[in-house]
Amino acid sequence: MAAVTDLTINGVVMPQPAAEGVTIATEKVWSANTGRTTSGRMVGSVIARKTTVKLKWPVLTRAQAALIEQAVSGGDFVPMSYVDMAGNRVTKTVYFSTPSYTLYSWAEGLELVKDVSVEGIEQ
Repeated sequence: MAAVTDLTINGVVMPQPAAEGVTIATEKVWSANTGRTTSGRMVGSVIARKTTVKLKWPVLTRAQAALIEQAVSGGDFVPMSYVDMAGNRVTKTVYFSTPSYTLYSWAEGLELVKDVSVEGIEQ
């Protein structure tokens, strides 16, 4: 996938994700009566399609990582906007998984964080 530009979360422009750092998956949501009959035939209806966007960033400054942490922790459901594989700007209302990251360097003046990642799951 091409680089994602102008990724925004809750109206805040995020740092550029890592190369290959954006994975978009669309999941089918099935009706409550979905299942297999006694003959083994699947029955049910797809009632919605919901998107999960997995995000991962390269090495970031402490301030950049804090910006991401604040954006994904700021509310139950927030807007996330990105450009999809067709080149269209898409905005989804999402909630976020718990962000994770690795403290890469905490040396004074070289405070860096790596492997910052989080998932945005459509409401």
